[in-house]
Amino acid sequence: MPNGYHGLILRIDLTTGKIEKETLPDSFYRTYMGGGAIGAYFLLKETTGSTDAFDPTNLITIAPSVTTGPAITGVSRCSVISLSPLTGAVGEGQAGGSIGPMIKRAGVDAIVITGRSEKPCYLYVCSDKVEIRDASELQGKTVGIVYDQLVESLGSSKLSIIQCGPAGENRVRFASLMVDRNNVVGRTGLGAVFGSKNIRAVAVRGDGELQLAEPEKLKQFNKLAKKRLASGGFPGILKKFGTPGVFAIQAQGGNIATHNFSRSFHQDFIQLDAETIDSTISSGKATCLGCIVACRKRVSASTPYQISDKLGGPEFETLALLGSNLDIMDAAAVSKANEMCNEYGLDTITTGAVASYVMESMEKGIIPLEQNGGKAVRFGAAEDLFDLIDQIANRKGLGDVLADGFQHAINTFGKESEPFAIHAKGQGLPAHMAQVKPSQALMYAACPVGGDHMSAEHDWFLNEADDDCRSLGIFGSGDASSTNLAKARMTAYSQHYYSLLDTLTLCMFMWGPGSLLNFRDLEDLLQFTTGWHCTLWELMKVGERKTNMLKLINTRRGFTRKDDILPERLYHPLPDGPAKGKCVDRDLFPEMLTYYYQLMGWNSETGAPSDAKLVELGLDWAL
Repeated sequence: MPNGYHGLILRIDLTTGKIEKETLPDSFYRTYMGGGAIGAYFLLKETTGSTDAFDPTNLITIAPSVTTGPAITGVSRCSVISLSPLTGAVGEGQAGGSIGPMIKRAGVDAIVITGRSEKPCYLYVCSDKVEIRDASELQGKTVGIVYDQLVESLGSSKLSIIQCGPAGENRVRFASLMVDRNNVVGRTGLGAVFGSKNIRAVAVRGDGELQLAEPEKLKQFNKLAKKRLASGGFPGILKKFGTPGVFAIQAQGGNIATHNFSRSFHQDFIQLDAETIDSTISSGKATCLGCIVACRKRVSASTPYQISDKLGGPEFETLALLGSNLDIMDAAAVSKANEMCNEYGLDTITTGAVASYVMESMEKGIIPLEQNGGKAVRFGAAEDLFDLIDQIANRKGLGDVLADGFQHAINTFGKESEPFAIHAKGQGLPAHMAQVKPSQALMYAACPVGGDHMSAEHDWFLNEADDDCRSLGIFGSGDASSTNLAKARMTAYSQHYYSLLDTLTLCMFMWGPGSLLNFRDLEDLLQFTTGWHCTLWELMKVGERKTNMLKLINTRRGFTRKDDILPERLYHPLPDGPAKGKCVDRDLFPEMLTYYYQLMGWNSETGAPSDAKLVELGLDWAL
């Protein structure tokens, strides 16, 4: 029996009701290892360039990795991958919690779902028992209610649930998936794929054992993490405040989305700072399985908004996109909006970007008030945001237009509204400002899943020029605003590493460069779980392989260099604040993008992976 994995993929066809376990060889696991790489493999094998995200033949894969299962800091994440109804490209997201370990402990390495059920259903997985069950009584109910009902009927011990909310049922194209109560697969609209298949949830009970190569040696990682955590730094901030702990730092550097990305600094930023949240509405914390850091912070309040502590507090990105980007500088209001998004199952980032698009378009008189029953949707007005979230999730009124994404809204309201739609490939941009961080300009434009801030290391990395940087083959120098070849190299090579972390479903905060656990620890992790003696070179190629598979899916679907573009607003100098005058350089950016393509082994004119690159990575079967 192999160590670290089972050699079994659970396949579910909701149309026929067929349930089977597919056996794959050890070579498959050594090549793809898990996460989005496994999901991309099945998408390349079993869908075509014309497959629609809502077509029953589309696949959605829920996949941990060969390192998932032990209760160790930063190893309990899980990837979900499918064709995205939001971007039309490949869609992928990750979440922490316990769903990944539970899948492994239930005796399989991934769950692949296709088809469409005739009636609402949910999937129950418990070792040898796999059942498609009726979910009619769950339909239309919010995430928290469905979670409680499933726990009551199935029992809470060793159970983890991933579900779409009402937004997913209603096929809102930026609907998310909630994992239990505190974790979210937020990006690329994968909740809507669940909705299109008429599946509300996957409930997994993991009460089995996973065979590991050297289980006793795995215990050293939490000891190492605890020892290194004492030095503070970014992991120390996470332990104390969670990701909101960097809000003030980013704001003071002029790197926080404000007023629909037209500014990068808000003078009242302290109102959304972690210390403000901690002193007013903090309500404890939650952790992923085995993690000593516990960065998931909870909030609760009774006034002025009723906020439960059951669904987690707002993360850094949410504080910006539902806060400063909408001029809503009230932590309680942002927390309430976050709770609503989690209950409905909506991505907070794209929801915030869509809301700011509406606010500015209405402010400019482009979207008439009649489109919203005579009511304005205003910057700084929390109640207007709450109403808009409700409309989007339930496809009511104005929300029915917005639920189909930016391009549908632009087609409906006119090209005059397009400058206020801040997105890449249809996905709302995160909080980090590409005007300030040129590496993010590359990732927003060229990342296969659309605008994303977690697919490569940020610009500080090149400034350090330390062992972590050089160990990934990155050399050269440049300040944070540099746009030279060294910056493109940093972006490309760190993208390979971050793609590896997603493939192994490891937490970037714990296993990323300069964090608690390092590259040598990563090699040890593979050895102690699987028995494989992997070098960092081999592992980097695993990450590169996954990125190229994602890019190849998009190439098949007609995406070219013309789609790797940025919103016009990012080329305009920021008007004030610490980053005043900064912008994406309109003349230099195409050159930077070409450098990036060449480093990735992609065609400079089209952006498509070259045949030579695919053969190098063992993907010649996909040519």
